[in-house]
Amino acid sequence: MLYIHDHLINAIGSQKLSCLCLLDLSAAFDTIDHNIQITHFSSWFGIQGSVLNWFESYLIPHSFRVKDFSSEHIFPCGVPQGSVLGPLLFVMYTTPLSTLISSLSLNHHLYADDTQLLFSFHPCNFDSSISHLQTALKLISSWMS
Repeated sequence: MLYIHDHLINAIGSQKLSCLCLLDLSAAFDTIDHNIQITHFSSWFGIQGSVLNWFESYLIPHSFRVKDFSSEHIFPCGVPQGSVLGPLLFVMYTTPLSTLISSLSLNHHLYADDTQLLFSFHPCNFDSSISHLQTALKLISSWMS
């Protein structure tokens, strides 16, 4: 909040307009693909060997059963809800998204499943700035898909 507040105050002082775009993913923690997550552990964070195996055993297989009334159902994606590791695993999963947003020259903040895009611009650049935001949102949507 302080980062956003400071950015907005500086923009106002520079007579700029600001745009804050808040992205909220529905059921975000349920969308984590286990295979992609394991790949990210290795490629983005250098996690290998027994630590990687520990994470893999934590995520895969993830199943549930309704007390004696149904067969076992396997979850191909998601992290355990309410777990201490859930938010951390999600942030690690979305690290490539942060890199993408940075490459688009947008300020951003990621916290668990909340993504905030923030940028400021001079009023004379309104059309091009909004066009840039629309392009960025399309790229972000594509990444999330």
